[in-house]
Amino acid sequence: MSTRIILAATLLALAPLSFADGAKTPPKFYAYCVEAGVPGLKARPLVEQVKLLHELGFDGTGLPLPLGDDLEANLKLLDDAGLQAFMFWINVNLNPAKASSLDPRQMAAIRKLKGRPATVCVLLGGLKPADPKGMDPAVKVLRELGDVAAEAGVRISIYNHVNNWTESLPFIIEVVKKVGHPQVGFNFNLCHWLKVDGDKDYAPLLREHAAKLFCVTINGAETGAKTWTNGLIQPLDKGDFDNRKLLATLGEIGYRGPVGLMCYGVPGDPREHLTRSMTVWRKLTESAPKTSRRSRGE
Repeated sequence: MSTRIILAATLLALAPLSFADGAKTPPKFYAYCVEAGVPGLKARPLVEQVKLLHELGFDGTGLPLPLGDDLEANLKLLDDAGLQAFMFWINVNLNPAKASSLDPRQMAAIRKLKGRPATVCVLLGGLKPADPKGMDPAVKVLRELGDVAAEAGVRISIYNHVNNWTESLPFIIEVVKKVGHPQVGFNFNLCHWLKVDGDKDYAPLLREHAAKLFCVTINGAETGAKTWTNGLIQPLDKGDFDNRKLLATLGEIGYRGPVGLMCYGVPGDPREHLTRSMTVWRKLTESAPKTSRRSRGE
């Protein structure tokens, strides 16, 4: 390889990323599933998680959508800390032999999100991945959710998740097309993409369907790994997956949403690994280093 090619590649790697607003403003960055899925560890209460994320400079978090009074209490916790809930998730069963597909409380909770920058992510289960029997009930449910989301001014995004009916992103995009609702789109969850579709190039798929990309989550990852912990889900300073290239693709296609940091199963002290991930995030997005809110006395 010539010196000129090596120099060009180096300059490209160091160049500031351009984001969807035409400037160098990075997306909002939030963390979710902190301390979840770690054997022998009980996750700290939400109030303590919110305090930690605030101190470390995160913009918010993602949560399961509560179906009772906890929703208002959780939102107040976040509001008081100056953080946002950028993602909520719900589970919907598509198998009529098991249970009713939609819980009316889910609809009521979505309506309470009016005025917030939230995306409601839907995990569709009850059937084997891509089982044709799921298409009609899925389209019906997603259109209903889309209508309620439109009332609240939020969006519905199908969450690509291993072993769900919608585990494969190309299949999810076909579902989104059939649903045909302006408020219904799809997630790009890196760890699940790598597990299911990791042999494919994500860039053409995201470029072609950029208008329906409603939610993105990333993490450090070892491509080809079979395990989640220390494999497909790691802090941002670990693994060989090129997150800088992914963020550049998001900028190119005009993605304007926040980016979530998946922390499921990440062992160790959350303050330590979240700090490392935040350091990498700032380098990836070329944002100016910020002192933590704790050091500023906030």
